[in-house]
Amino acid sequence: MSWVEDVQAELQSLSRREGACGICHDVLEMICKKGGKAVTYERPDGVIAKIYDDKGEVVGEGKDIVSASAILSAELDAGVIPEPFASELSAVVTSEEDLRRTGEIYGYGRVITPASIALEEAKKIGGRTVIRREGIGVVAQAFDAQGNTFFKSPVCYCPVCAVVIGASRNEELAEKIKERLAGKRNTGKIKCEQGVENIYEMEDGKVFVSIKRGNEMLAERVLACCMVYGMVKAEVVAGFSPKESAQQFKAYCNICPLKHCWVGKSVGSLGNIVLNRLSEINVEVEVSIDGLIRARIPGNGVIEGRGTLCTLSALTNMLLREDAVKILRPKRGSAPEHEL
Repeated sequence: MSWVEDVQAELQSLSRREGACGICHDVLEMICKKGGKAVTYERPDGVIAKIYDDKGEVVGEGKDIVSASAILSAELDAGVIPEPFASELSAVVTSEEDLRRTGEIYGYGRVITPASIALEEAKKIGGRTVIRREGIGVVAQAFDAQGNTFFKSPVCYCPVCAVVIGASRNEELAEKIKERLAGKRNTGKIKCEQGVENIYEMEDGKVFVSIKRGNEMLAERVLACCMVYGMVKAEVVAGFSPKESAQQFKAYCNICPLKHCWVGKSVGSLGNIVLNRLSEINVEVEVSIDGLIRARIPGNGVIEGRGTLCTLSALTNMLLREDAVKILRPKRGSAPEHEL
């Protein structure tokens, strides 16, 4: 049995509820358990990822809008994900055309800043942006004040990626975002120019990220709840993050309930399970950014969760901070009851 076949054989119990992000993390954990790892590199039109086996040989390569989705693309290329999941997950890989469009806006694996502008522009015209699970991925759709579609994404890896890809398909909005970001600092670009590589390892649902420049280790095995948070924490350690951003991120991380009660799953897995349930019972989830990413269920007595980098983390935060029954159980008659 080859190394790839060995990894695949151990991945027969993947859960569709955990979505593309959750499954990507589960697969990487098995890759690491079998002696492999993932390495990523920022590029103008996104991120390149490589999967290494236990002998240090590259067995899969991929490219996508951010590091985590690029790693998923590389996992698919390596052939370690079993069917039917491999075919379903192929649908969330970002197209070359969408990579080109998002790269022209900002690129280098950075999506939070352009996403915040897209959400802000939707709000300015009296609109709102909602997310939902569709199949194994996520769709984002923004509406104007009259309920007409402002932008809509295809099925994507995660909510923030979906917002940026959807916004890039609205030419007028994309140009506005591009103009506002012209000349702005882009940490991914700085890392690309310095020839930096990002190394991802996993154990017990936890992610460890290292940042290396040539033979110099700038950050080593920085612990986090998912790939995205791990990357940013490692960038703080390596000195790539502005002081103000680093302080805000640390403050949020310190008050996150998940940090103090680890459940053995990435925050993306948990957030996807919550979003999957809400989509099952036809509950809308609105997203916004005002310093923090906010996921909210509108209505009387608004239910809200907060995150810094990821809407899935905001959904996890919502579940841990609020009454879970109010979030996950529909009112009688509004939708069919499901056992959890």
